[in-house]
Amino acid sequence: MSRFATKTAPAAGPLDKDVAFPEGAKDTISSIRFSPVTNHMATASWDGNVYVYDAFSATSIQGVASIEIQQPVFDCDFSKDGAMIAAVGADKKVHVYDIASGQKKAFEGHEKPVRQVRYVNIPSAGAPIIATGSWDKTVRYWDLRQPQAIAKIDCGERVYAIDTSSALLVIALADMQVKLVNLNGNPTEVSATIKSPLSHQIRSVSASPDGTRWGLGSIEGRAGVRSLHDHDKAINLTWRCHREGPTTTTGRNKEVKIYSVEQVLFHPTNNNIMATAGSDGSFAFWDVKAHSRVKQFPKVGGPVTAIAFNRDASAFAYAVGYDWSKGYAHNDATYPRKLMLHPVAADETKSSK
Repeated sequence: MSRFATKTAPAAGPLDKDVAFPEGAKDTISSIRFSPVTNHMATASWDGNVYVYDAFSATSIQGVASIEIQQPVFDCDFSKDGAMIAAVGADKKVHVYDIASGQKKAFEGHEKPVRQVRYVNIPSAGAPIIATGSWDKTVRYWDLRQPQAIAKIDCGERVYAIDTSSALLVIALADMQVKLVNLNGNPTEVSATIKSPLSHQIRSVSASPDGTRWGLGSIEGRAGVRSLHDHDKAINLTWRCHREGPTTTTGRNKEVKIYSVEQVLFHPTNNNIMATAGSDGSFAFWDVKAHSRVKQFPKVGGPVTAIAFNRDASAFAYAVGYDWSKGYAHNDATYPRKLMLHPVAADETKSSK
């Protein structure tokens, strides 16, 4: 496995044009998702709500709706046509919200909290399908025309993260296994089970725009990327990120502070560009083909708990808040908490090759 080599750090990306969203979440934001077809953006929060915004530009951000779920919300996602939002969390349910009508539905079936949700593209289904990954060790598929899940995958361990793009569904488990599903085939069959190339707990996964690559990040300050195809195996690598140090050196002992990679995220149209966000309070853009860091951004005052590109990558949203790493006792009203929109300059996501 080749490793990421950053010989020199690029100049820090400016944040002076970043704009704060109107006040919304009263607790940590766990997920940010942009609509694939409109200017809408949704955030899931530990305060028990999903907040929907119209982010037409950095100068015209407006709140659209607040969806009350009452228990902590871990993730949300837009339907492919941008008309619906699905949300999941601690209450074990799948909540679906129609933006135009304001109607809400809730679906039950999971036995434990649901970690992530994605609208998936299953050609054989003939209808929008939602996939959910839960700590009950299953991934379940939901057809909104039916009250119960239509199918499930027994994963054998708790599901910590899922993502999808094109025909690929990536499932990351608590036992460091990653399961891949080909949605063009039988979506209940796992096409491959791969041991994580990272050494510690997986925190996040991301599928590339064309569904041929997938990336992952862990609690050890390390990220990685893998390809599905033999001709693209040169892309397989891991690299250190979101670390500080050495701050002191005593003999051969070096002190290095290692932070969790809270999220990895592929660019929406470029398979080579991936973003990482960390509990060190920073985010960066990487070129995985060139094995280089394209842009490092300054620290933003607290852990970056969620990130998202809009559909054409002209904007990048990031949330700052408590990451729960020290337990509930350290989460108080004075902790930095904000949601920001960063206008993306052309050179910030430009591939080196």
